[in-house]
Amino acid sequence: MVSQVIAFDSDGVICDGLAEYFHSAAIAYQQITQTNLEQKTLESLRPAFYELRPVIETGWEMVVLIHVLLQGQNSNVIWQDWRRILAQSLSHWDTTQDGLMLALDTVRDRQITNELDHWLSLHRFYDGMPACLKQLLADDAVETYIITTKEARFVHQLLQQQNINFPSSNIFGKETKQPKSEILKQLLQKHKSTFWFIEDRLKTLGKVQKEPELTAVKLFLATWGYNCFMVGERLPLRGIEAVDLGGWLEKVAQLSP
Repeated sequence: MVSQVIAFDSDGVICDGLAEYFHSAAIAYQQITQTNLEQKTLESLRPAFYELRPVIETGWEMVVLIHVLLQGQNSNVIWQDWRRILAQSLSHWDTTQDGLMLALDTVRDRQITNELDHWLSLHRFYDGMPACLKQLLADDAVETYIITTKEARFVHQLLQQQNINFPSSNIFGKETKQPKSEILKQLLQKHKSTFWFIEDRLKTLGKVQKEPELTAVKLFLATWGYNCFMVGERLPLRGIEAVDLGGWLEKVAQLSP
């Protein structure tokens, strides 16, 4: 009988995919704009791209971030006003959100088909996380889910590389076309158990916290991944527990007898 449910975010919690983000977004940008950027130019963007990862909510925005950085936009301005910059960039570009999404997914699918080893090498699982997931999957008293803004098939490919036999039905990706809060509501209706959700984006946790139907969900802010408080954000005193990687692994270890 399931007595504990844990829902994980993927990027920034289970796996560090910054190198893949940059690589795939840069390829997609060049294909969309029909440009061929020198590697030196791309590498000059990498530090700012990595630093600004927390402003990204969904993957297609990374392609726009490449564009904005190439235009010389100041990082502090991007931190302060990313949503306006994003909307403005889309309005000036001859493409759409769906177009950017398709371009990025196509780049990833092509790499998985033709350069799988290289694509996988651009990801790094956080220390102890593969063993953590395997422990949870082996425990009949725990039901484990992944809720991500990345396509579920990409997450499944990464898990397979680590020999983690994660049920595909328990991975909710971008293709669900639902916010994480809605997916959590559905899972909470299905399971009347202790429910944990761990995520590295404070804004996402804040949205979940505001949902009356989700008050039973214990919220954790993962501080080891892409976490960086956005300008003006403050961690609430109650309702969200900030936890480092070691602390999280210890919590999970205590679940099994």
